[in-house]
Amino acid sequence: MDRGAQVTGFPRRGTRRWRFGRPGHVAMSSRLLLRSLRLRSSSFLLALLAVTVGATVSATMLDLKADLREKMSRELRRYGPNLLVTASPGSDSRTLDEGKARRIPALLASQVPDVIVSPILLSGGMAAGSARAAAAETGVAGVDFETLARLNPSWRLEGSWPRSSEDACLVGSSLAQVLALHAGDDAIVTIGAAREHLRVAGILSTGESEDDEILVPLPLLQERLGLPGRVSVAVLSVDGGAASVARAATRIQDAIPGVSARPLWQVAAPQGALLGTLDTLMLFLTVVVLVLCGLSVMTTLLSIVLERQEEIGLMRSLGAGDGEILTMFLAEVSLLAILGSAAGLALGAGAARLVGYRLFGAAIEPRAVVIPLVLAVSLLLCWSAVIVPLRRALAIQPAAALRGE
Repeated sequence: MDRGAQVTGFPRRGTRRWRFGRPGHVAMSSRLLLRSLRLRSSSFLLALLAVTVGATVSATMLDLKADLREKMSRELRRYGPNLLVTASPGSDSRTLDEGKARRIPALLASQVPDVIVSPILLSGGMAAGSARAAAAETGVAGVDFETLARLNPSWRLEGSWPRSSEDACLVGSSLAQVLALHAGDDAIVTIGAAREHLRVAGILSTGESEDDEILVPLPLLQERLGLPGRVSVAVLSVDGGAASVARAATRIQDAIPGVSARPLWQVAAPQGALLGTLDTLMLFLTVVVLVLCGLSVMTTLLSIVLERQEEIGLMRSLGAGDGEILTMFLAEVSLLAILGSAAGLALGAGAARLVGYRLFGAAIEPRAVVIPLVLAVSLLLCWSAVIVPLRRALAIQPAAALRGE
């Protein structure tokens, strides 16, 4: 160092300047960072609280979005099926191949992972109770009882669903009243020339056409009608609302020739609207909270910069350039984001579980995929909030700062 530099204590223009990024100064930079945080712990904790609140809300909403949509879709299935697949009007046959109908979930697996399909064969017939001679004309539906029960969880049943291996039936509540049938009675079902004695496993109440019908095992009706492996319609429940149902209908019609897929919009549209409203509400709430937290962090960081004017001025007089000041502040706010996101993930997981218990009586488990998203949101929040304070810090002049101006 030349003589002028020895007198003033600062390097002359053109002389070698101190660079904070050099390996020899990493330890000193770390000590400066820790000392700054220690001396301004109250301000740092206030900023940390704001970041934690933002991270907690983000983690809660992301956990809810990942798990709540699935639970909500299961609840919405109480509305019943939202897609019907039948033979197209111009096809040679009025029935569908049962095997193709049962393969529809695999066909849609890439678009919709959880699809329920229930094949149904429709016919007319006569039904009577074993204790009375009079019989009543009725619709007879051959069904797969297992998939039909999953497809319509809201149906009220007095009795039990028949097992696939037994000769039993379900009788609609209106038809049961006419025939004086109860669960456990025997019913006589006439289909063409065939007469079947079936045990009434339950009395079904749906509020729809099934109340006037009798439901029998699908293989039995196929055999009596001479239509092995054929069904009249396949009813489906497709998750995801109207848009997902429309895509599924298009995919089915493209992949299976001779079929017509018709969405039940009165069921699919409310599902999609409700799920869409839920997503919009969560996004709006998250954005509002993050904006408020960002303003709080920015205000806190700005006050910290004003408190550190002399420190920044001294660093500049020792040779620190804009890059070193920028690195120091980014290191501080990045540490702030990491600590805040860690606390927010823990609190958000607890909040999501609480919401799950309150709404569905079941816990919503935290997802690992949420961790990088919350960290990214926290970093973006802190980096955005530091822009204004950083511009103020970079504008500090060493001489004015050291004079206390």
